[in-house]
Amino acid sequence: MLRRASILLAAGLFGTLVPGVASALTRELVELQPAQLTFDRSIVHQLSFGTYRDPFDELQTRPYNLLFTNIGRHPTLTPWPGQEGHYRRYVNALIGNNGATDVDNDADSLQGSLIHHATDSISWGVSGAFLSGTDGSDDSSGTMTFSNADDLAGVDLRGAMAFQLSESNLLGAGLRLTSAASELSSDSFDAGVGGTLQMDEFTESNYTLDVGMRHFSSSVSSWEIRAELGQSSFEKDQFSEDRDDAGAVTDRVVTTNYDVTDLRFGVEGSYNRQKPDGLGETEYRAGLEHTARELDNDDLAFSETLGAVTPVTTLLDQDSITTTGAFLSWRTIFQAGETEMFTGARLGFSATEGSTRIDASSTIVNEEIEDSTGSLSLTLGLRQPVFRDKLRFVVGGSADFVNFDTETRFDVATDGDDGTQTLTRYSIGIEGVLANVNFDLAWLFSEESPAIPTDLGIPGGSRRVIEVDRLVFSAAVSW
Repeated sequence: MLRRASILLAAGLFGTLVPGVASALTRELVELQPAQLTFDRSIVHQLSFGTYRDPFDELQTRPYNLLFTNIGRHPTLTPWPGQEGHYRRYVNALIGNNGATDVDNDADSLQGSLIHHATDSISWGVSGAFLSGTDGSDDSSGTMTFSNADDLAGVDLRGAMAFQLSESNLLGAGLRLTSAASELSSDSFDAGVGGTLQMDEFTESNYTLDVGMRHFSSSVSSWEIRAELGQSSFEKDQFSEDRDDAGAVTDRVVTTNYDVTDLRFGVEGSYNRQKPDGLGETEYRAGLEHTARELDNDDLAFSETLGAVTPVTTLLDQDSITTTGAFLSWRTIFQAGETEMFTGARLGFSATEGSTRIDASSTIVNEEIEDSTGSLSLTLGLRQPVFRDKLRFVVGGSADFVNFDTETRFDVATDGDDGTQTLTRYSIGIEGVLANVNFDLAWLFSEESPAIPTDLGIPGGSRRVIEVDRLVFSAAVSW
């Protein structure tokens, strides 16, 4: 994830600095994504495409429900009073590639969580994830030395608490802190001749604060609302240095110098209602999120020779890049004999806009973007118990329809793209429930059916498998 952001920034700035190539600064800033070491989804949540939730999910996104979470797995969309059981502690560990994966050096994040029911009216939980990957070399030949480094590290911490204010009201709050850094460097030096250093650095830090409340209007229905506020800071630096025969720096060329701030605000709410017999539940949920991103510095690229600085790319003006998204969803679980069926639908829309004005080597470049995306997802699956409910097979599928429109406008040119795409996703997994221990094993895969046929040398209408490599596992214990 960090490496992807670095590559996008480097590739985009190349267009900024090369004469005759239009700037893509605004587009680069849109593509810059925060690192995420802990996904807000448990294995069973992924298996059911967001339908079932375990205590890990509540800790990450709905802390006011911590009072009723525990090792038990119930046929509901959210925990209810009486489902907390008699265990006071819950520990969960996620193994495999459930967190940040496929980053440089093939590093995966290690993560775990703890939930503790301190009293009948207070519960708290913490989770943490750590990722590290280093790869380097040091070589020498005569008076020449060569070295390179590829380092990546990150930490993701989350804490939350839940309070029961009355028999019908719950309050919860949580805080997440994330820090990540990556460094790519290549250094060569020949004593008495000179050398060069090339460096690519990326650092990120962010926090997210969320507060929510749940109100029980009856023993089988409830309302909830949750608000989230967050800020992220990114620093991206790419530069090269020339050194003389004594090792002193003579020239420094900075091709990328970005300091970016990201502000986020979101609010969502839902209405939940249990089936009269408690074997099932229906949920209606809606949410809204707004993000604003902008550069904090104007010296985006420059060169320095013997202390003299020459600007190359300078930010003159900008309108914050804003993204506003909204969604509506409906989900339900119902019992069919011993089999639980789940189904749902989600409708989402987002719009992004913003602009920058830069001086690129005495050439003024204006760039403005305007994007929009709409999506509709339909989910269907089942959960089948076997061996006296010690094991449960979960099979699910999701069909998605996505419509997108992107447009980038420059002073004398416009670059636009639009299209639609249908996607299918599938999941197969096993839940194991053994007294105070449970585990989840899932195989997650997807296929793509292009909206516009692609000539791949296969019969028309055939589907192309694009991802069949997500095998994930988690385990939890309570006492």
